[in-house]
Amino acid sequence: MALTLENINLVKQRTRWDTRKPGVSEIMRAFFKHMESLGNPDLQFVPFDQTTNADAVIADVACKLYALYLKKPATSTVDAWFKGSNHATVAAAAGDIVIPLVGTGGGGAEHCLCFPDGLKLSTGLTIAQHTSLAGSTDTLDADAVGGWAIIGAA
Repeated sequence: MALTLENINLVKQRTRWDTRKPGVSEIMRAFFKHMESLGNPDLQFVPFDQTTNADAVIADVACKLYALYLKKPATSTVDAWFKGSNHATVAAAAGDIVIPLVGTGGGGAEHCLCFPDGLKLSTGLTIAQHTSLAGSTDTLDADAVGGWAIIGAA
């Protein structure tokens, strides 16, 4: 699967469809302002959820990760570790990008990571959510985050 890049303005519109907290909106506003200075490159918006309890492939080719938005379910009471791996098909237990998501008191939390110049991934990006930092047991649907990634050409 090759990247399906589109005009940055279409990607920008898609990021606004989600209800987000003001902090996330401001991060994305600053990100798109920065992208203007890079000539508004074409990007790809990739939504994801973890309803299948399986690794999810965001890209199976070399790419750059520009933004990652995560939203923990409001009813979640169990910790989960979001992991992204520089791999085309599977997410490693250790992960290259690891974000701990607190369950108790953390339900409904929204997070947005931004890499203004793109985080280079040489083989792709596959994500997973596990029940422990070093483990590979998938998180239950009720505790797994949904969200989206913005990627571009490597």
